[in-house]
Amino acid sequence: MPRRLIVPFVAALATVTAACGSSQQPSTSQRGQSSAAAASTSTGPSSSTAVKLDPCSMLTTDQVTAALGQPPAPGKPKPIFDTPECEWDPASGDNGNVTLDVGPWEGNPGIKPIHTDTPVPGIGDEAYNAGNTGLNVRKGSQGLRIWVFNVHSQSTRLDLEKQLAAVVLAKL
Repeated sequence: MPRRLIVPFVAALATVTAACGSSQQPSTSQRGQSSAAAASTSTGPSSSTAVKLDPCSMLTTDQVTAALGQPPAPGKPKPIFDTPECEWDPASGDNGNVTLDVGPWEGNPGIKPIHTDTPVPGIGDEAYNAGNTGLNVRKGSQGLRIWVFNVHSQSTRLDLEKQLAAVVLAKL
């Protein structure tokens, strides 16, 4: 290629390259703003944008006392992966606890048990007794797992779990 054609060719190439670099692509901050705007106009919360529930605020001290058969220490938040969980132990230091997980029923993680165990009719939209790991209950797209363990009470574990689940379901 003759030298006199190279200079205009390089100039034209530089112009095309510059034009491509300044296309109508939004800046990083503009992309973040448009993503946030799109998320705020969606028709419903996704599992990643849904409001996290505080399980420690969903049961009163009196309700946990009734389940444990003795006063509890304050509930301790113990998130399991992305699922909020709260655990109440007896204030006396005795063995036992009440554990409550709340979050989406489906998903990863979700409250729905891998094995649906024994169906429990009459509570929520769907409920399963998972034996020594608690009661899993669905209401709409939300779920909860309540587990009452080693209590000083005359009621059965499942009866206590159903009573507490009814309280929490009213708040979902």
